[in-house]
Amino acid sequence: LSTGQLITVTPYLVKRQKQHFHHLEQYGIDLIIGCNGFIWVGEHVEVRDDMVEDQVSQSDPQVLIPNKNSVSLEEQEKNYTALETRKYICRAANAVRVLSTLGFIITLEIIKGVIDLSLSTNLEIHDMLGSEFCVLVAEKEAERRSSNKKKR
Repeated sequence: LSTGQLITVTPYLVKRQKQHFHHLEQYGIDLIIGCNGFIWVGEHVEVRDDMVEDQVSQSDPQVLIPNKNSVSLEEQEKNYTALETRKYICRAANAVRVLSTLGFIITLEIIKGVIDLSLSTNLEIHDMLGSEFCVLVAEKEAERRSSNKKKR
């Protein structure tokens, strides 16, 4: 949990979809939107085959139990998250919080829209939780909904 944030929202705000695991390439983050209201925003993790790694680690006869308080430099570098990625994680998490506060349905497209809105207005990350930005998000959502009705 050190490379991301877990946000809990009311489950009825999460729209059921076929895909719950999302990789936002433009931001370098992963997003897991659970129907139970748990939403994980974290650094992108490459998918790898754990079976191969387990077989390699089992064949190693020496098993060292590290001290829990000591963290090697290699482990710190492996767990390092770039500042830009951490900013995008916070921005995405705040987008979910804003949508939850407003009571809007939470989908990937709407989260991306809120992130893009915050970037286009050059808003600081902590200012996303302010009332001015909530009003701006509500106005954009109203525009989006009215344009969807016109298409039908």
